[in-house]
Amino acid sequence: MEELSFKVAAFEGPLDLLLHLISKNKVNIYDIPIAEITDQYLEYIEAMRGLDMEVGGEFLVMASQLLLIKSRMLLPVENEEEEDPRLELADRLEEYRRYKEISGEMERLSHSADELFFKEAEPINFPKIKVENKNLDVDRLYAAFQAVLERSRTRAALEPGSFRRVIGRTNYSVRQASARIMIMISENDTVEFDDLFEGLYAKGQFVAVFLAALELVKENYLALEEADGKIYCMRGEKEGELDFGDEY
Repeated sequence: MEELSFKVAAFEGPLDLLLHLISKNKVNIYDIPIAEITDQYLEYIEAMRGLDMEVGGEFLVMASQLLLIKSRMLLPVENEEEEDPRLELADRLEEYRRYKEISGEMERLSHSADELFFKEAEPINFPKIKVENKNLDVDRLYAAFQAVLERSRTRAALEPGSFRRVIGRTNYSVRQASARIMIMISENDTVEFDDLFEGLYAKGQFVAVFLAALELVKENYLALEEADGKIYCMRGEKEGELDFGDEY
């Protein structure tokens, strides 16, 4: 008999021992050489007793189950459709094997997380948008934007052919909206604020244009004035053309 080369304390239970024996013999869980595995399992039990170690009850229960399966395997098969007596044990072993793999992966991730250090969150100070006009503030501009949105919701239903603009539309970026505004300003010295949203149909587009207008005002490329209850847009004091790339 080959000398036992495993440590008793390495196994957490009978299924753990059986998996070790199956791996050691390089056999398939669903095709266990039950006689050989049973003999090796019993050798392990005797080794525990030889070391004056208490044999857990679950190990003895598994030993009796293995002996029962071994005896059933020795009997002639009367019905070909009779279930393989090893199948129930194989299913339990496969489930336990998956459990061990998942547990091992979770333990590995736990150790990896112990080596990570996270920087504490820092407060983000967003730049305040300042509108360079004595008669206009951001609240008034935001109210005008809300009015534009409200009017867009009450528009008449789209013509059947207009749905081609909705289906398959692409994202509309703030950069594209900025280019749109600057082109309108270059073609018309003064543009009414509401006209910046002319021809738009999606809420995302409205938001992009509004954010673009705020950013252009902040950078002084765009100036705003309020007169007769309306807001007008015109070229700001900052000189030079903006580079919008190929997005527009």
